[in-house]
Amino acid sequence: MNLLVTGLCISRNLGGPAMALTLVDQLKKRFPDADFTFAIDPGSYRQEKKWADYYGLKIVRRDTAFSHIMNTNIFFRIARIGYRFLKGKAMLAGDAHERSQIHEEFMEAYSNCDAVINMMGISYVGDGVRGPFEGLSSYFNLYYANKHKKPFTHFIQSFGPFDDWKVRFFAKRDFAQVDFVPARGKESAGYCKSIVKNTEKVYDFPDTAILLCSANEQWIANYLKKLNLSEKNYIVLSLSSVIYNMRASVGGSIGEDHVRSFYLIARKLLSDNETLLFLPHMYSDNKSECDREICRKVLNLLKNDVNDVSRCKIIEDDLDVWQAKGLISKSKIAIVSRYHALVAAVSTGVPVVTVGWNIKYYDLMQYYGIESMAVDTRKNNPQQLAENVFAKLAEYEAINYSEILCEKQDENAEKVEFAFDLLCDWLKEYVK
Repeated sequence: MNLLVTGLCISRNLGGPAMALTLVDQLKKRFPDADFTFAIDPGSYRQEKKWADYYGLKIVRRDTAFSHIMNTNIFFRIARIGYRFLKGKAMLAGDAHERSQIHEEFMEAYSNCDAVINMMGISYVGDGVRGPFEGLSSYFNLYYANKHKKPFTHFIQSFGPFDDWKVRFFAKRDFAQVDFVPARGKESAGYCKSIVKNTEKVYDFPDTAILLCSANEQWIANYLKKLNLSEKNYIVLSLSSVIYNMRASVGGSIGEDHVRSFYLIARKLLSDNETLLFLPHMYSDNKSECDREICRKVLNLLKNDVNDVSRCKIIEDDLDVWQAKGLISKSKIAIVSRYHALVAAVSTGVPVVTVGWNIKYYDLMQYYGIESMAVDTRKNNPQQLAENVFAKLAEYEAINYSEILCEKQDENAEKVEFAFDLLCDWLKEYVK
């Protein structure tokens, strides 16, 4: 069985490999002969290849119909050359040829597969955050599957909201063609039910990566020793370059205010004599996309304001997904803006407060009975956000949320196992 998996990255954002490796592990248990190819961003091929080799995964550079037209159609090519000329940028030699080659390789991957599983973390987001082509770009995976007459399904991801009519148009067209819609969370499922005719085919599940294992105990112990940290004696902080790079029109604590929010949080924690571990969840050669660079901005502010920052540690290594989950699992508390840092925390019973930007944070925490621990960065200025975070932390002890969090582990694992059973039943029906 040859499966083409679209929508994930294998490098940079640890959420991608977390979902990819969980998918491989769970399907291999049910279909030992299953073979996987992951379609990845060609612009990050070097990093993707490095980490795909590390994880033992096979990749192909992906293309979209929109990208293919823009790079190969003669009219758009001339327009693109003219634009680059006006901007004083040279046209890269062989660029059109390489794009054509990428497209051919991607189409070959579709031709050779038995089924397509789309695992975009979030898709059809119609709240204006993701730009004017969100609906069309989310639809391309199904478009290519139809073109090659291949069975297509989504697997657990966050859909909606569908406020933008263009996003809603493509989402309705998509959902009408699939056998089931596996939404990541009850709110997301509610969005989907509002636009499909048959609401019974909409399911809600927690994120698949709650089943991901963490690094072995010896590795964790050795790494903590290297950082001069001890188990349950440090607080993890996870910032997000996505929030940092959001358009100003989104509002709230984004951009430099995202940095300031965590600076205020870190300063208060240090004054309480806490030890902090800044744990990036996105590594990239492009500094604007690298969480580590955003963490350093917070550290620079602290150095100008706090006499002693020796209790602030930052992860300088590019960790794999198991290692990152392992370090989060041994923390005392986690305050995170990265979604899969949240997944790692809740699935290992670590008290966590999120500083998020999408319904997916609330959705996941709802399965664990701690949805009140979600803070929306778009609705708070830095001072308000920091105050909200500490108010949430105080609730953990007052309402015993830590115990509630731990009680839900087995139940949520069973929900995700059921989702994989649903996917396997679908594969058995369409892949002979």
